[in-house]
Amino acid sequence: MAHDYRILIDGKLVKPVRGGTMEIINPADNTVVAVVPKCSEEDVELAVAAARRAQPGWKGTYIGARSELLIRLAAILREHQDELVPLETMQYGGPISKTSRFDIPFAPAELEYMAGLGRSMTGHTISADPDARVMTVREPIGVVGLITPWNFPLVTAVSKLAPALICGNTVLLKPPSCAPLTVLKLGEYAVEAGFPPGVVNILAGPGSTVGEAIVRHPGVDKINFTGDSFVGKRILELASQKVMPVGAELGGKNPMIVLDDANLDGAVEGAAYAAFFNSGQNCGSPSRFYVEAGIYDRFVEKFVAAAGRITVGNPMDPDTMMGPLAYNACRDNAERHIARAKEQGARILLGGERPNTPQTKDGAFVMPTIFEVYDNSIDLMQEEIFAPVVGVMKVGSADEAVERANDSRYGLCASIWTNDYRKGMLLVDRLKVGTAWINQHLAIVSETPWGGQKESGWTKENSILVLDEYTYQKHVWIHLSETPNTFWKEQIALD
Repeated sequence: MAHDYRILIDGKLVKPVRGGTMEIINPADNTVVAVVPKCSEEDVELAVAAARRAQPGWKGTYIGARSELLIRLAAILREHQDELVPLETMQYGGPISKTSRFDIPFAPAELEYMAGLGRSMTGHTISADPDARVMTVREPIGVVGLITPWNFPLVTAVSKLAPALICGNTVLLKPPSCAPLTVLKLGEYAVEAGFPPGVVNILAGPGSTVGEAIVRHPGVDKINFTGDSFVGKRILELASQKVMPVGAELGGKNPMIVLDDANLDGAVEGAAYAAFFNSGQNCGSPSRFYVEAGIYDRFVEKFVAAAGRITVGNPMDPDTMMGPLAYNACRDNAERHIARAKEQGARILLGGERPNTPQTKDGAFVMPTIFEVYDNSIDLMQEEIFAPVVGVMKVGSADEAVERANDSRYGLCASIWTNDYRKGMLLVDRLKVGTAWINQHLAIVSETPWGGQKESGWTKENSILVLDEYTYQKHVWIHLSETPNTFWKEQIALD
């Protein structure tokens, strides 16, 4: 029997006011795998009202009690891992080898990390006046709207939900309309864990209606969004009308720089994994490769060979390394970029077509695709494609590589591959990105901050820095002398 998915409003698992539904499509074969609620503005109104009622009490709850609820939710997620893994795989096509080892295990670990981290929050004392005690105290922002993407549905939702809750905010969480299943299950588990009514509210529906209603609502105090830069700009535009803060983790067009003295095999292994992991549907994936001339030919030969060994197929098969793109429009967009790259003079070295097997013929698949590029200004090297399509370019020096790497409106992350760590660190200083690795790419864990600059957004996920995203620091001045210090002390002194 199909699962009866519900939204979560005010502590109750309910159907939308209008009773709307959406079909969830498995991109591996374009079959319907679930029918879920489709919310409207009326549901947003109810959820915001519930969150505002609950926020003062949640703010006033001892942080140890908030921490305990996060730990309880983590335990429930672990109990249901076997149920969540296939749901995560079916709804967006991430291979089960990935969802079972990364996506689902990462979510409870993130809850546990934030449960402990939040209990270490502190303010500051300031030596401003000997007659006063001056301090800052952290306070929750209030009601926070969380809008999350489809490429890591549960992971990204939890990485926003956990810090928002531990800091004392109440939440409206909107998962992606094409991949909401595991987040809707999270709502069921939140009820089981015992979160007070209104603290966690989960609404499913299109961004154009539900997402915009959350952003526009005067009762929402902050938005945190992960997604593409186009939608991020729209959210920033709407939020500016309320002068509302927005945490925006947006797109990337990430460079990988391989210098002549790099460990060749290590660089190739890192390139093949990072570029095609999750079918290239990762804002941190490298899609621009700048390789010094002395190592270029050998790197390209080995990179093409390694990418050619990637197993593309049914994401439910444990041996599959790369599944489909998340839906047909993603595949179609990738194919348009492949055709455009050919028109603009890039030479295809691998892939560029759909796989033609019984497992893949009905799905949104694109083979790992590598182009040799001669012009850094072409669309392939400037536009985020969000697919397993990359360009490799020969450069004459490390300086040229950094210059081309910075020639982008994005600034999320980059990597440098070299055995000269002094040179690597000097080059890192020149990269205009939020995260830079040396001899690594896509190392992201709870303890490390994640976020970029330029059109990649200006926020931080994970690490202790995320607490700044969900709190503000209130300045408190306690005057200790019997009278205040004023310029008019003598003129207006009382008898």
